[in-house]
Amino acid sequence: MGQHHHIYVIALVRRKDETTGQRRCIAAYHHQWCYGLTALLCLSRFLRLASQPDNALMIRREITRVQGRWGEMPVEAAAEGYVPCPFTAYLMQLSWNVNLNDVPVYVAGTTFSNNILDARMQTPQIGTLSTPTCRKRLALTVDLSCHVAGDGITVIDLTIKDMPSYCFNMIGGSPLTAQQYVRRYYRQRVDLASISDAQLLGNEYLREEVAIERGIASAISALEGVPLMSLDLLVEAWPQAYIRVREKLAAEGTYVQSTFIPPDESQRGTLPANALPSPPSPTTSSLVDITLHQAVLHAVNTGHIRPIQDAASQRDQREIILSALCEISPLPRAGVELLTSTIGRDQPADALDLSGFELSPSAVLGLVDAAGSALVKLDLTGNNRVNAHDLLNILSAAPHIRRLIIFDCSLVSDEDIYDILASSPQFLYGLEFIGHDAFFRRARDGKPACPYVPAFTCVVGARHRQPFVASLPYFAPNRLLRSIYTLLRPVAAAAAALAALDLPSGAGRTEPFRVGSLDPTLTAVAVSGFELFNSSAVLHAAFTTWYGETVSVTDAISATESQEPDPSGLKANTQRITMIPQASISWDGWLLLIEPGKRCAIARKRRNTPAAVLELEDDDDDEEWVSDEEEGVNDNESKVLDLEIFSVHEFIKALEEEGRPAPPIEDVEALADIIEAAFPDQGGNERFDSAEAVTFLAHIEMKFRFFSSM
Repeated sequence: MGQHHHIYVIALVRRKDETTGQRRCIAAYHHQWCYGLTALLCLSRFLRLASQPDNALMIRREITRVQGRWGEMPVEAAAEGYVPCPFTAYLMQLSWNVNLNDVPVYVAGTTFSNNILDARMQTPQIGTLSTPTCRKRLALTVDLSCHVAGDGITVIDLTIKDMPSYCFNMIGGSPLTAQQYVRRYYRQRVDLASISDAQLLGNEYLREEVAIERGIASAISALEGVPLMSLDLLVEAWPQAYIRVREKLAAEGTYVQSTFIPPDESQRGTLPANALPSPPSPTTSSLVDITLHQAVLHAVNTGHIRPIQDAASQRDQREIILSALCEISPLPRAGVELLTSTIGRDQPADALDLSGFELSPSAVLGLVDAAGSALVKLDLTGNNRVNAHDLLNILSAAPHIRRLIIFDCSLVSDEDIYDILASSPQFLYGLEFIGHDAFFRRARDGKPACPYVPAFTCVVGARHRQPFVASLPYFAPNRLLRSIYTLLRPVAAAAAALAALDLPSGAGRTEPFRVGSLDPTLTAVAVSGFELFNSSAVLHAAFTTWYGETVSVTDAISATESQEPDPSGLKANTQRITMIPQASISWDGWLLLIEPGKRCAIARKRRNTPAAVLELEDDDDDEEWVSDEEEGVNDNESKVLDLEIFSVHEFIKALEEEGRPAPPIEDVEALADIIEAAFPDQGGNERFDSAEAVTFLAHIEMKFRFFSSM
């Protein structure tokens, strides 16, 4: 069922041993119910999310990494399908399956794992692909006749930095603009320019038509500045699907060859200049360079660095000085002073960008110490001399650092990072962001497979629904409170709308809505509350998004008071995605348990007490959790688990006792209020107790096994 739509992101990439690249798919996504206006809104949100500077840098990093390796994947991962650019694919889920900034919120899909497609497909597809296994199998076929026509495809080309192009397409035709595509579904019924306010008075039908047309016009306008992709690029990406289309159009005289050649592709046999970093040009050291190099070594050894500091004001000489300093290990005090004055010329006071410098650990420590408590961000990208032990020394010496960037550090592997999370998590308590590939691996939310010990896990489970789990490897308390607020704000809004509608208590859960003469806006918000937890994208968006203009809970509340609907995601270009979460059912770390429409709790495994053995009992309360199909999955299961339940204020106190920085008290109070609003008093049943929480988690595990076996 549904109106199926596929989304493809392409870029100019190379296979192994290729000297020239071509457009190939780097991420592909399936949407079960997307057509018309929705397709435009989701595309607009993706383009803005991808344009946020940090997100854009992650996309470029992925495209760079796949060069010369497109199509390759480990044998053990072959059954999952090929996803060469997991961050780009993750942005697709956040764009096509959720928009928490709209009013009411938009939610679609189920899990990332269920909707992701294999990027190696030889033809883009539209049609009915009922399961992930079916989609992966069909992804490598070439016969379009085997697919039932659906609601088209969206294609985005991210080859050129800061200049994406797009098209909508129905297989077998030319690229379509946003307007051409959406008008296939909604013909223009009214001319907005000719409608006056007087005409709208008392004319409900006309008001509805004007509202629809304004929504369509707004969605089209949001994409007007984005170039339309040419048919030639579709031919390049999927020749077997589009060569005949181009030949047909040429025979009809309607084919128009693309004449636009971006500067980056003026030499077609090479990759775009800004898609890959340019290798350093070979140079021959001049006598002057050698002399300066030796002078640096002498100055550091003698401590007379003033002449060298003066020379560092010239950029070409600064590079020679830095090169010489990188060779010295350990770096003495005079060397640190010279390095500080040389690098610090172009650095803000709160950030230290050492990316690309092969500095020794002692040199990095010296610079960090010299920067003092003002240092918030440290970037060591590309450093091949600093290892995991050195990182702990740096963080120990500078606990005020909040953002640590360590991409492409060869001596700091994923396993090293996971070991730190397991054995020394306290070193990371002050960090808000860690830039490392370990936290940007493909999302596996359909079947729990978490490589790290989680610091925090949000667990959502409702009767007869697939459970959703998002596990964070680390968190900063202020950011975590903001994320929980983001997640629960639409729940609270739905509860308030439901109360305002004054419906029977069972409406929306045990009884259907009878909309009749109900306020349509309140009804839409109320309904959105029941649909909110149908997709893992909601948890992903809430817990991995930084909002540039509203960092704290109180900031977010202030912004909400004047919030306008944002269906096109126009504000997404301020939203930074900080990680790709995995799903753990180890129940380590802190837990946020949510039973939609009923209750929630903040919990943690009880410490310093023997674990109690709590068995699943077949009582009336538990029975509602287990569907008929699940009852045979694992009967009479017991779980050795003992949980403590915390109020919001107890939770914050416990975080401080762990050694984490305390969030602002006004944020704590605001979060407590939003939890109360999201789960209003139901006679004392709005919070889990310890035994109920254990039973809840045991059923979550059972449901995961059931859904994973489908």
